[in-house]
Amino acid sequence: MKEYQILRNYLQQIWLQGIDIASTEICFLSDFRIDLNEHPIPESMAEKLRNIDKSEHLKEYGNTSGDIYVREAIVRLENSRIDSGLYSVDDIMVTFGATGSASMIYKGFLWPGARILMTPPIYYVFAGAAEQLGMSVDFVKTSRENFFSPTLEEFDAALNAQEYDLVLITNPTYPIGKIFSPDLLFGLLDIVERYNKKRPCLAILDEVYAQLAFNFEDVRYGSKLGEYEFLFRMNSLSKSLGTAGLRLGYFCAHPAISKRIHKKTGWPIMEFLNDLGDLEYGTPPPVFGPYIVSACEFFRSVEGNSDGPEAAFWKRNLARHKEKYRIVESMLAGTGLDYIAPDCAFSVMVELKGARTPQDQFSMFRDLLGAKKVYALPGALYRLPDEAAPMVRVSYGQSEERLREGLTRSLDFWLAR
Repeated sequence: MKEYQILRNYLQQIWLQGIDIASTEICFLSDFRIDLNEHPIPESMAEKLRNIDKSEHLKEYGNTSGDIYVREAIVRLENSRIDSGLYSVDDIMVTFGATGSASMIYKGFLWPGARILMTPPIYYVFAGAAEQLGMSVDFVKTSRENFFSPTLEEFDAALNAQEYDLVLITNPTYPIGKIFSPDLLFGLLDIVERYNKKRPCLAILDEVYAQLAFNFEDVRYGSKLGEYEFLFRMNSLSKSLGTAGLRLGYFCAHPAISKRIHKKTGWPIMEFLNDLGDLEYGTPPPVFGPYIVSACEFFRSVEGNSDGPEAAFWKRNLARHKEKYRIVESMLAGTGLDYIAPDCAFSVMVELKGARTPQDQFSMFRDLLGAKKVYALPGALYRLPDEAAPMVRVSYGQSEERLREGLTRSLDFWLAR
């Protein structure tokens, strides 16, 4: 929460100074959007998008549809990902982004005063949303030597040091882009399962970047993921498909969780959350419904047939991501800057010299934006350990031209200090 507030304060200062971060002069080196010219979407989805009024619905975060046929498509997709028929439409909730999913889980299954353990790095809003709801957040200690992924020993010690109500695990890690081995992922979940024998504790598995893995097999964990009765699996289509206007997040709850009753309302919690979602977001028109269904069916085809045309299409997109990562790698060669090679698209973390503290990192963010018109988010925002060498996020999902321009300007600034 502290790091997020620091960033907001700096952005406020920038706006007061008259720097327009929407200007085309700004290079968004940490941009979350994917360039659709270099990483196109399949024609089945492109046709659906052409039927949407782009001026109204794609320039800003648009409406997401939780209609029954959309939820059915998500059920088919997620059941195929775990080789199971586990989920039904009653176990799925569609939200505005993965942030909305995390927030809904907190509101439905936790309470003010609840305690959450997270494995950093994380998307900073996951922690901020919990803290704003009066919950406390702790982080497992991680190290650069282990690519900021937790070890089973570190995780076990952290979980058993306190009374926790929920654990949040991100795999692939964000924004580092490392993928957990089956031994590590199931080892972490087995620890939570043992913990549940002494105290109830839920777990969220954030899988937002799984469909961007360079190697499909690295994120195929099979039906064992469906065996953990305390587990929510959380995902999004917004990042992989590059349509920033599509704020599509969702979570799949194990059926054992879906049956829980909300203490205050007496309703099944999933029913309560769907009603709460309508109140918070409004009931959106099904603008994106056909597009979402098409996207789910595309990814289900990718999952189901690694030799099929959909898988070949997606492999070409991933290969282009990897080519642009290699561009970053070549531009960093000879600079002496450390970086962490990712296992998935679309960002790489690069050493940020001369900025030891979080405050230093955010000051450099502000100074780089002012001097070189480059927007580059520091590692402190993602809860990287203070004692680790500072890092900065470089996105290679954008166009190659903007990537080269932004990184060139940034290196001129960073290496001159």
